[in-house]
Amino acid sequence: MLKIHDLNRRHQGFTLIELLVVITIIGILATLAPSAISNAVTSANRAQALNGARNVGMALKMYANDNDGAFPESKGSAMAAFNELFPKAAGASGYIKDKKQFFVKGSAYTKKLNPTSDPLKLQTEENHWAYMAGLTSESSENWPLIFDGPKDESGTYSAVKTEKGGVWEGRTAIVVRVSGGASPEKLKDFKLQSDGQTNALTPTGDWLKGATYAAPY
Repeated sequence: MLKIHDLNRRHQGFTLIELLVVITIIGILATLAPSAISNAVTSANRAQALNGARNVGMALKMYANDNDGAFPESKGSAMAAFNELFPKAAGASGYIKDKKQFFVKGSAYTKKLNPTSDPLKLQTEENHWAYMAGLTSESSENWPLIFDGPKDESGTYSAVKTEKGGVWEGRTAIVVRVSGGASPEKLKDFKLQSDGQTNALTPTGDWLKGATYAAPY
């Protein structure tokens, strides 16, 4: 038989403790949601950047095939080397025709594409990728050819997203190697690792055989 105090309990609603638990759970979910959204956006941007880097790497390989294995000269900057990949004139053949391949969302190197600039020539703040000049198609296939522009020529990256070299917050760096392989590589102490060496992007060292780091611009 149902007692009177059982009926009263059914109509009392939530207790104070239950309300506090619900409010706490809602607060935790509200805190986690922005982080989850941010991570999803970063992952999407990184996938798009990886695709662009892979396309630039393919264009460099095609250029080398037509130039006795030599990649473009940097003339002091990666941007100058990459400009050799574009058609010399509208309607002419080239190795790459889309400046968007050099643009990475959120990068301090690429503020935004200038719609009024020359579509066949990269301008300042339109290129994110750094370049290792002096390599050829015969160089060790594991050497980095293009990669996320680091903070400086030491190959160091930043944990601060708004700084140069901080687009992935010092967690990974996208690298395209001479072999043509492209992948996001994990960073340790904010430096790119290669063949067990730290600071592998430094322009000195016998393993580079004379290659020189070229900043994005």
